[in-house]
Amino acid sequence: MKKIGTILVFLLTVHLGTGTLQAQQAAGSFLISGGLDLIRSDLDQVLERAQFGAEVNYFYLHQLSFSGGYEYNLNQPNHITAGIRWYPLEPVFLRARALVGNQADLGIGLGYTYNLTYRTRLETMADYYVQGSALGARLAIAVLIN
Repeated sequence: MKKIGTILVFLLTVHLGTGTLQAQQAAGSFLISGGLDLIRSDLDQVLERAQFGAEVNYFYLHQLSFSGGYEYNLNQPNHITAGIRWYPLEPVFLRARALVGNQADLGIGLGYTYNLTYRTRLETMADYYVQGSALGARLAIAVLIN
């Protein structure tokens, strides 16, 4: 719990120090993203098992989105995903995703989005997979459509 608090304080400090990093989404916007897991705690080496994902987020409210996507796993079952994102303090977001299919799981995570341009974002995420008891770090690129 202390580590999570430290991470949140760090992200808050970064956010306050970079006032120009504000998300531009509004209710009714779509965010289309693709990313890959760089490392997972249940693996012995980096990229031992490639896991790529594509996701579409629909912003119901400025700070709340619902998502659907697909996860491709090399040497493991693939999954359809459904989830939610909440931005309590932009550019930080919390997310939860259900991974549906063989070896179904629930991913709960914390992320940070950095605007490269008005529409293009770089996102980093840390997800904890409940059923698999694994922690993963993901890097994604996203495009905002509003």
